[in-house]
Amino acid sequence: MIPLLKLELRRQRPMVVKMAALTAVVCAVFYLAGKRAPAELLAAVAGSGLGAALIVPMGISRDKMEGTLDFICGLPVEPRAIAASRFAAMAVVATPWAVAIGAVSMMHASLLPLHPLAVPALSWLVMLALGACGVALMTVFDLETLLGAPMIAVILIVVLVPRFVRAAFPNLTGETVLRLAERPAAPAMIAAVAVVALAAIGVLAFGAATRGFAAYRSDSARR
Repeated sequence: MIPLLKLELRRQRPMVVKMAALTAVVCAVFYLAGKRAPAELLAAVAGSGLGAALIVPMGISRDKMEGTLDFICGLPVEPRAIAASRFAAMAVVATPWAVAIGAVSMMHASLLPLHPLAVPALSWLVMLALGACGVALMTVFDLETLLGAPMIAVILIVVLVPRFVRAAFPNLTGETVLRLAERPAAPAMIAAVAVVALAAIGVLAFGAATRGFAAYRSDSARR
């Protein structure tokens, strides 16, 4: 798996550099445009981080279009190892943006009433969850297929889940969440919930990606 990880990181290096440059440009534009509030800087870095989380998933789609995935799936390795290398690469790519988010929040401690180490950790976990879902979707579906029913399902989930949460917990307001976050035990509870959620998402996404790579290998062998 290590050689596959090194190969993936080397292949994704140009996109990581471009995304890092884009992050710097966005922050500079915000600053020159007068949007210099700490919250606005944090939003710029966090938004770029979400884009960085999609570098590896979009790389899978690019590999399919260029035919590179045929070569990778033709290597004498298990589909599980290919999926593991993509997940590990995604974790490595997400790390600089998680550190940047943590650095911005530490410079302006009033932004988020959490432990300084909790912010980058939670940011990293969120990017991992997003990237894991992206890897699974891009492995199982082609890009043109993904723009159909799967994308509609994702949009419905994004729209309906918040409404369901508000209906089920009408007293759960932003102020309530902030008060809960200020409690001493909040960081540990939030971290525990995040780890459990990430583990569930990771297991499902990893299983889907493994099956997707296996199916792609079978299709390539038939072609």
